[in-house]
Parts: sequence; structure tokens; C-alpha cells
Amino acid sequence: MSGPTTAIIVADPVALLLSAAGIRAAMAIRQGYEDSAALAAEHAAQHGQILQTQHAANLQGQQAMLQQLAQSEAEFAQLSQLADSLGASERILAGRPTRPDTTNDNDAALISYLRTLQSYSAELKSILLTESARLMGSTGSDETPAFQEFANLAASEVEPESDAVMQTAARLLARIAHLGALPQQIQQLAQQLNRNLPTERAELLTSELRRQIQLHLEQTQQQQVQEATALVLQQSLKDLGYQVEEFSSTLFVEGGVVHFRRHDWGAYMVRMRINEATGTANFNVIRSVTNASNERSVLDHLAEDRWCAEFPALLKALEACGLGLNVTRRLEAGELPVQLVNKDLLPQFAEHEDARTSAPLLSREIPL
Repeated sequence: MSGPTTAIIVADPVALLLSAAGIRAAMAIRQGYEDSAALAAEHAAQHGQILQTQHAANLQGQQAMLQQLAQSEAEFAQLSQLADSLGASERILAGRPTRPDTTNDNDAALISYLRTLQSYSAELKSILLTESARLMGSTGSDETPAFQEFANLAASEVEPESDAVMQTAARLLARIAHLGALPQQIQQLAQQLNRNLPTERAELLTSELRRQIQLHLEQTQQQQVQEATALVLQQSLKDLGYQVEEFSSTLFVEGGVVHFRRHDWGAYMVRMRINEATGTANFNVIRSVTNASNERSVLDHLAEDRWCAEFPALLKALEACGLGLNVTRRLEAGELPVQLVNKDLLPQFAEHEDARTSAPLLSREIPL
């Protein structure tokens, strides 16, 4: 295979969402370190007496920050243990931001780490609560120990109600409490259920409420997976050293075309077309041309062979993040001519290596 290739996109929802959360955490911590380095340089240029005054004033805040940090790390450890019930603890630990070295008194870096850890933990709790609640609904169970443990950690426990029907409604709504505002239809069903209706009517409403909640969970997770797919694919390409056109978070919702290439590929790049209706991705090598230079080239075949040799590395990187590409169509190099595209219609990439766009994120070990 080295010509145009079509693949069906297959995701492991939880693995993919956790991978995306890890990428966002790595981005945040790297940005935080860059900001703290800039801040440290700014402080170093200030007068020593001012720094001493600031240091004394910050001692109390530093103690409070360290206490908050200890609490956040303890909560993360608890979350990791609970994630064992969903087989996700290793992936969560792999995406955890690394605590900075504090021997240099770099409070700014430590604060950045704390904020990133808190944000990462909050995202993990939402992902795991959604999956636990979705699994609960698929088995017809009102509650499971795994969900209750996650709910307790997220401080969304169900308050006891005197009426059994109201208690059932409250338990059902607790499944999606972490998702924010209730959809109007679900809110109306819950209100009707709490009106002490006859038993038969209450049973019908309870069944419909369960169905609507399950549908809401599945739709929410599907949207999150589509957004995570775009992030994971874009970052995986960057980690492999490609220059990548900016992805839209809705790429896998609305479909579209994006391009990527290596800095030394000259006029060649890979076009990836996403078909949201069929859930497929199509990859093909294209060549940027001007109106005055649109002839075929003997180098086209070599460009396709080069992409063929690199494609398996992308498949492996995506698979490690919970994103599979099942190839359904492969054409040999030269079977179709390389598509020639007017240069003005394509993104303009730098002809030299750009460390800011091609450098991988801080080291992340993804479990296979």
C-alpha cells in the first residue's frame, strides 16, 4: 500500500478520552513551565530587596498551597485506585503531570502543576462517572458500587428521600449530575415522576427517564469521543514529527479536510479527508503546484512510497491512545496519479523544522 488509503475509525471510548485528557494536561503543564520560566526571569531582573519582601509576604500563601497540593495528590491517588474497576488506572497514571523539582524554590512551576493536576483530576472524574453510569444503564441497574465510589469522590451523592419514587428519580438523575444542566426533557420527566402519580404511571415514567438518561450519557460520550479523536490524531502526528494544519474540534462531527507533511517533503503533503457520515478517514499524497508547473513528476511515486513506509507508525501511535484505523481500501503507488492541487488552496508550511509545532509534548508513557 502506498496510494490512497481509506480506513474506518474505531475508538475505545474510555481509553481515547483518557488519552486526550493526558494530552491536555501535558499541554497545560508545558505552558505553565514556560510561563513560570518567564516570570522567574522577570523577577531576577528586579531589585533584590523587592524580592525579599515578596518572599516574606508569600510564605503564608506557600503553606496554604502546599496543603492544597497534598490534598489534590491524595484525591488523585484515590481516583486512580477507583479506576481499577474500569481497567483504567494505568492509563490515568500515564497521563499524570510530573511534579516539578522544588529544590530551586520555583513556586510558579509548583502552582502550575497543582492547577494542572486539579484540572486533570476533574476531567478524569467526569469521564469515569459517565462511563460508569453508561454501563450501569446498559445493565438496568439503579446503582453500582463503582459508580457510587466515583460519585462520592465527585461530591455528588444522592440525598435520601422519604418517598421511594422520589428516591428512584434522584438516583437516576445522580448519574448525570456531573454533566451539568439537565436537558429539558429529562427535567420534565423527573418533575412528573415526583408528583405522586399512580403506580403504573410512575413505572412508565421511570422507564422512560432511564431511557432518556442513558441516551443523554451515550450522546455526551459520543460527542466527547469525536472531539478527543481530533486532539489525539493531531497530537500524534506532531509527536511523529509532522507539520500539521490546525484541526477543528468538530472535524469528526462535521467532516472536512486537513493536511500534514514533513518539513523536507518539498511540494508534497498528505491530505486527510474525514467523512463523518461513514466514520472513515481517507489519506492520499498530493502535490502543491502553480498554474505554470502542473506537469506530472517521476517523484510522485517516491512520495507515495515514502508515506507508505511511515503510515504504520501512525497506526501504532493511535492504537496506543485507544484510536484504531481499520484499513478497508488500499491502492498501490501509481495506480492513480498523485492529485495536483493549486498552491493557493493549500496551507503554507515552513520549509524548515519548527520546534514549536513539531516537538512532542512532555514525555507521556501510554500503556499498550
